Amino acid sequence: MDYRKLLGKVESAVLPYSGGGTVDAPSRRLRVTQPVAPGWWRFEVKGREATAREPASPEGMEALPRVRGHVWGTRLVREGAVAEPLALMPEEEEPPRLSPVTARRWHDGTLLFEGVEFEGEAEETARRALEEDRALGDARGVSASLRAAFGFAVLESVSRGTGIPFAPVEARARVLDVAREGREEAERCLRRLAEERARFIRMQAELEARREAETRARMHETGTPEVWRDAEGRELGRALSGRERERWETLHGEGARTRMRQEPGTARSPWDADVREAAWAGSGQVTNGREAWEARRDASARASGRTPGTRDGRGHTRQERGRAESEVGARVERALDKAGARLLDHRRMGDGLLEVVYTFMGERFVTVVEAATLRVRDAGVCLAGADNRVTLESLPSVLKEAIDTDALVITRHL
Repeated sequence: MDYRKLLGKVESAVLPYSGGGTVDAPSRRLRVTQPVAPGWWRFEVKGREATAREPASPEGMEALPRVRGHVWGTRLVREGAVAEPLALMPEEEEPPRLSPVTARRWHDGTLLFEGVEFEGEAEETARRALEEDRALGDARGVSASLRAAFGFAVLESVSRGTGIPFAPVEARARVLDVAREGREEAERCLRRLAEERARFIRMQAELEARREAETRARMHETGTPEVWRDAEGRELGRALSGRERERWETLHGEGARTRMRQEPGTARSPWDADVREAAWAGSGQVTNGREAWEARRDASARASGRTPGTRDGRGHTRQERGRAESEVGARVERALDKAGARLLDHRRMGDGLLEVVYTFMGERFVTVVEAATLRVRDAGVCLAGADNRVTLESLPSVLKEAIDTDALVITRHL
């Protein structure tokens, strides 16, 4: 079999696209070559890449599992007070608040809006109570999903007034109490969340101060702080373990690591010529090693059409920086994909850190990680000071447990 023909095979598929850099086929996730408007599209699929060719009518919806609930904003609230995002909702005519709706669950778990069902008296009762700022109390005939949708709507209104943000998963355990008691219970719920976040931030500050004190004490005893920097000379938050060190050097190449023995305040860039000279001398490879390094540098410069040795202001060619940035993004996307999460965005924060925005179980999360290792520095949720014990790949399993046990408290809201 000629595998080159198989890899070059072009297929056509009608798929729902809700934005971003990927689209999900029934059996795999594809990279979108050019983002388009959300909707149903006919894609040309080649390998793991999909190119939108033309808008299309939905296909295969009738074979997908149907989910019923009540609409709250752009979410469907179903049994268990679970509020899931609805994809591909109609733009021209939105469903009335608290309407009964149906959706179909796509292969990746996304809920695709299907339509509005007939209303009963219960929906009108709940809608009128919401308009008049009244609680539902023990009104009869109101289903659990409608009560939960009503409670979330009350929480949303109170959140705007108090300035205390919330995510549905944070309030799920109390939302039925909010529906029954009304605005006062909503305020109590949000105040508890705010207090929990403030307590966590204080704990984080105390932990960070303790770590800094320990670092200063070690520096005072040994006088040999170990400083690790990324490929652009930016200092990392901590020294790396042996396994992380090996992975770091493989990713960034020679020169990405420096060990500096100096007094605080006398740090020098690891890209200074004499520092590199000392590093080569210390390794016993002054001639051969340095010549090999210069040969690689000059070859890279010639390939890019630049004068050998020409660097940008941070000591790396633009091509190298772009390649490193692309590699980091790919690693982040792979880690999240393995954990069942979807990458939305990421950006550099300095000090070798990345801010990663992603979705998991219908919620958006913002997490700060170390670019070198993807070890978590700030999970964006309360982890009782254990953020650095998890990685970006293992964090979603922790989030799932917190969601399933109604214990999630988010500290970094978008």
